[in-house]
Amino acid sequence: MPVRSYAGRLAPALALLLLAGPPRVSHAQTASPAPAAPTPPPSPVSGIRNKLSAGDLLSAESILEVHREKNGEDGAWLLGLSWLARGSVLVGDMEKAERYAKQLRDECAKRMANGAALDTAHDLEIALGAAIETDAQRLQRTKGKRAASELLRGELARYPGPPTLLMRLHKRLNMLTLEGSPAPEWVAEDFVGDPPPTLASLKGKPVVLFLWYEGCGDCKAQSASLGRVLEKRKGSDLRCVAITRYYDDPPGRPAEKARIDSVWTAVYSGVGPIPRVISTASMITYGVSSTPTFAFIDRKGIVRRYTPTRLTEAELDRAIDDILR
Repeated sequence: MPVRSYAGRLAPALALLLLAGPPRVSHAQTASPAPAAPTPPPSPVSGIRNKLSAGDLLSAESILEVHREKNGEDGAWLLGLSWLARGSVLVGDMEKAERYAKQLRDECAKRMANGAALDTAHDLEIALGAAIETDAQRLQRTKGKRAASELLRGELARYPGPPTLLMRLHKRLNMLTLEGSPAPEWVAEDFVGDPPPTLASLKGKPVVLFLWYEGCGDCKAQSASLGRVLEKRKGSDLRCVAITRYYDDPPGRPAEKARIDSVWTAVYSGVGPIPRVISTASMITYGVSSTPTFAFIDRKGIVRRYTPTRLTEAELDRAIDDILR
């Protein structure tokens, strides 16, 4: 086909395109994606804890200073400050421990005055608990257990919740006062399996309380050794009772209860079908801010050992032998 003839045939089509203007584009096809939520800055806590584990408080302080310069006094900064308070006690610097605890208290009070709530702002609750624990540990070292216990009782009277804060403060108080005292009665708000006995009904028998959480890795790691030490004493009058609490809101509790049962069946078969109490009140009273926690109760109902940690099999053996006497 001749070039001129071909161009002549294209001319009308080009004219129509020019008159129509630029092609219309669907906004649905070209709309920009919603901007992604900004990535939170890295937390300084792991670096601070690593330095404190080596006894290096000065480097830990520097890490938090750099975070503050870059990100301001955000939630991660508040958590980092709480670790400096605890770290000051760890390295024996009571002057810094007092200063950091006061700074934490002041910062928590300011945030609560601006509307932050302890039951929804987890970093706030952790920071306040750290400040109170730091003050209690400092008082224990400088003025004795009685002064520390009085402080903790006063703070427990001051704050009605949340449970995580109350458990933490009770743990610290129990570490000072529970051994040698009558064991608190547990309150069976719910239970898994057969109805559990009361502590009063077990008087005259030694009792091991295993306070746990179904998702706790340390609890699961403890199951084998706990099962073995109980098996060795199968013919004795030793009793073991497991206590946990609901962590989910009420609508999710039927599923949570089923999960508690299934985890126990799958992981704790060696421990056996012991009474399993579900009780927030008891977890608070026994100070279960870390799991597992153990309480070893003698035949008179007196707590002979309280440990908010996992234990070796040898330690379990020793603690149980003490209450079997």
